[in-house]
Amino acid sequence: MFEGVERALADAVTAGVTPGGVLAVRAGSATAATIPFGRTHGPLPAPAGGRAAGETGVAVTAETVYDIASLTKPVASLAIFLRLWQAGRIALETRAADLVPELTTPEDVRLAHLVGHASGLPDYLPFYQRLWAGERAGADTARDALVRMAGQTALVDTPGTTARYSDLGYILLGAALERAGGARLDELARALVLDPLAMSETRYVDLERPHATGAASHIAPTELCPRRGLVWGEVHDENAHAAGGVAGHAGLFSTAGDLMRFAAAMNAAVRGERGLFDPTRARALATTPSVAGATWRLGWETPSPQPGVSNAGDRWPRDGVGHLGFTGCSIWLDPPRDRAVVLLTNRVHPSRERGGIRELRRAVMDGVVAALDD
Repeated sequence: MFEGVERALADAVTAGVTPGGVLAVRAGSATAATIPFGRTHGPLPAPAGGRAAGETGVAVTAETVYDIASLTKPVASLAIFLRLWQAGRIALETRAADLVPELTTPEDVRLAHLVGHASGLPDYLPFYQRLWAGERAGADTARDALVRMAGQTALVDTPGTTARYSDLGYILLGAALERAGGARLDELARALVLDPLAMSETRYVDLERPHATGAASHIAPTELCPRRGLVWGEVHDENAHAAGGVAGHAGLFSTAGDLMRFAAAMNAAVRGERGLFDPTRARALATTPSVAGATWRLGWETPSPQPGVSNAGDRWPRDGVGHLGFTGCSIWLDPPRDRAVVLLTNRVHPSRERGGIRELRRAVMDGVVAALDD
């Protein structure tokens, strides 16, 4: 059924787009396919002064764990927001500074602006450079310092006027969720989302506590970093790493199966079915434009209406929603048809300079729709 898609995945490995990955497809209340491809990584670098290691990773399986990067935003932060909103502990109209006084701008930033990437904050700043140098911005810990640095950043747009994808907004949203939920983000994720959905392989890696190293063969490594060496079993995102690994914008590791459980629950809620997520609120997040005319909804992106542009390809419904991750992961939902596609890769291994991930995503999405429709 998915022969064409499998060829595209194999070709991507041959072309060096990614060492491997896992594709999972949901169609009509069941997983239609789970397709592992390639290997977890390429040849490992040699120790300093040593010979080339020449070893490659193991074959990817459906259970291989990937750093899902910015998929953390919908799977953890947005889902936690939804659960707290359902419980009456938080709301879209809540003033962000009421929960996060580190946000010092005089502008009226609401949680809806943070959720929908319309806060006016920049997309990204390399706070990790300051954190790795020991700067703490008056905070006690690197984790608190990251929030303070984001909160002290000047806005580049008036809140609510421009949809500008922003890691800074989700760093602050993560802090707001912790204050409203009364626990740390990883604890909220486990209690409110991951355990209820039986997502047992999904977790943050807390760098401040003893943890298993990344040398386990079931984890796909990411980038070869001049400072950190081969990043393996620790978050790839530098800002999240410098702050200890648990953040609102990045830090989750997961499997295709776990993410498909999340997709099924979110699809059901948006379609109006009662379950973990409240249908009315879940639908509002998935359908309310961040700002007028934007492809961004509240925490979700919709495919661009312009042909040849979207990472969701040209055949995925334009009212579908999804999200991308820098490491090479993506999730797309089509709630009316109860379809979902999860693609996990480590395209940043051994370097983020690899190309071709956009073309691979488009080919996969168009191929999946063609196979399902036929």
